[in-house]
Amino acid sequence: MSEAEEIWINLPRSSDEYINGVKNFIKNAMAKYAVGAELKCPCGNCNSKMWWGPDDVFNHLVYKGPSLDVVKWIYDVSNLGDTDVRDCETNIGFEDDLNRMLNLTYTNRESNSDARIFYRLVEDGKQPLYPGSKKISRLSFLVRLYHWKCLNGVTQTAFDEMLQLLKEEFPEIEIPTLFNSAKNVIRDLGLDYQKIHACPNDCMLYRGKNQNEVSCKTCGVSRWRDTEEEHKKDKIPTKVMRYFPLKPKLQRMYMCKEFAKLMTWHVVDRKKDGMLRHPANDIAWKTMDAKYPTFLSENRNIRLGIASDGFNPFGTMSGSHSTWPVVVVNYNLPPWLNMKPENLILSTLIPGPTDPGNSIDVYLQPLVEELKELWDVGVTTFDAATNQNFVLRASVLWTISDFPDYAMLSGWSTKGYLPCPICNYKTSSTYLKHSRKVCYMNHRRFLDSNNKWRSDKKRFNGQVEVGQAPAVLSGRMIKRLLNGYQNTFGKVKGKRKVSCDVNPWNKKSIFYQLPYWSENSIRHNLDVMHIEKNICDSILGTLLNISGKIKDHVNARLDLQEMGIRKILHPNTSTDGKYLEIRAANFDMTNKEKDIFCSVLENVKFPHGFASNISKCVKDRKVVGYKSHDAHIIMQYLL
Repeated sequence: MSEAEEIWINLPRSSDEYINGVKNFIKNAMAKYAVGAELKCPCGNCNSKMWWGPDDVFNHLVYKGPSLDVVKWIYDVSNLGDTDVRDCETNIGFEDDLNRMLNLTYTNRESNSDARIFYRLVEDGKQPLYPGSKKISRLSFLVRLYHWKCLNGVTQTAFDEMLQLLKEEFPEIEIPTLFNSAKNVIRDLGLDYQKIHACPNDCMLYRGKNQNEVSCKTCGVSRWRDTEEEHKKDKIPTKVMRYFPLKPKLQRMYMCKEFAKLMTWHVVDRKKDGMLRHPANDIAWKTMDAKYPTFLSENRNIRLGIASDGFNPFGTMSGSHSTWPVVVVNYNLPPWLNMKPENLILSTLIPGPTDPGNSIDVYLQPLVEELKELWDVGVTTFDAATNQNFVLRASVLWTISDFPDYAMLSGWSTKGYLPCPICNYKTSSTYLKHSRKVCYMNHRRFLDSNNKWRSDKKRFNGQVEVGQAPAVLSGRMIKRLLNGYQNTFGKVKGKRKVSCDVNPWNKKSIFYQLPYWSENSIRHNLDVMHIEKNICDSILGTLLNISGKIKDHVNARLDLQEMGIRKILHPNTSTDGKYLEIRAANFDMTNKEKDIFCSVLENVKFPHGFASNISKCVKDRKVVGYKSHDAHIIMQYLL
């Protein structure tokens, strides 16, 4: 190492020499060691374990100083030659990420057939677009071109003509002249998907033994749309789902040497101090390890989570449209990486215009079949970190959803008198006749038997709580309970529905086809952000008396009177008997107090990236339009 580089790391952090040394280090490190747009931060706090952007790394090194444990690595990076840096600087943006991934990570050759195909594509991807090209490779150009076609809805014919025009005008560029040839290159990258026709009523998929059917076996609806031209050869299916095979994506994760090492972080590098830092510290993970030691014996086996929710891909153009993606989460990665967008795996895309409801199991069939194969048989995978092939297996720990989607994935109805899957058949429900909705009571039974709130009559329902928390239904109990249950899918008009107050089960979930699913201690998780936003809406709506959001209204007061509790809040009939007089609650605010309350939200300032601009959400003594994360900030830091 040169004397200059040996000096800057020990200089005062306020000096220009130290600042320039940090900039040179980040410049070299981003060119050689970055993953995407992030870099391991070698500051004293992060100690090369946390990933941050270059600006954050710069701030950490300036304000916190470097870690003594990684000084040698800092020196090595600082001493990278100018040629290496210039070569990496020529690839910027999209090309920079793709070329660095291909040139620096996928270098092994002793692999299985699937990996050899991919590595052969890597070699082809290293070829320049034209002789002398240094800024973009042939592969990255094709990927960008295909991405442009998909985003702008360019037809295949137009895409073919454009490729031919480019080849005619620039004969030196190395690109295919047909769309299918270009698509084959993309398919070898593992970015391909399957189009599977579906019944428009969500009754069945046209795959497997039903692949050649022309109408639905359940509802009889035609597979094809009606066309005016009877002689038209190209038939248009009524509904098409997209399925992205899971196995190739899991195999790709081990073909990159650096990423393959991260896939065993939960065993090799995870701190095991009894604190809940990662899903591997959770009881669900430990239970599966105890029950399936063979699965545990291979550190590279993958634990997965499945999440789903609906969204409107057309923005505000069509408020009733709902498309449902199914996303797979890889929990082998460190907690600062497993929820990064680039590490989430899109598995299934269920088309709208309405949500699939209980028939989501119909669309989950390809995924569940692949998951069963990954558990029973596994898939031969090449590990670039050890230059060896191994049999990769995978298991699903749980699903993640909001409460309405919980019913779709689990089969337990979240409506009516028995909506709680934890309280199950012992849910305490009361119908409020004035508010015309069901209210759920007796939550104090989950407290310790000696808790003082159990005997507090005044603040609750006027009774002493002596009940005990109900027993949770285990996976084995549910499997026995639903033994022989016949699922009926589809949205057929006139279909008779069994009341969820009598039978809370809508179906036997497709996940019970997984051999280990009934043994999982936690099968379904709720998205806390959804719940927290609903609570925040109710609190702000009640405090600020926002129409449609307030929970303290005339009907609520009449229900309190009906239940015989909180007598001070009971409404009184006016002297002329025409209306009800409601006494203000202790949380009611005057207009002046509301202005003071809103001024806090309008003037609050947060660090960059901590929250959005909440002040824009305050209008006319109302707080509207804030996001789920903003609700978390309001609840935890402002209220």
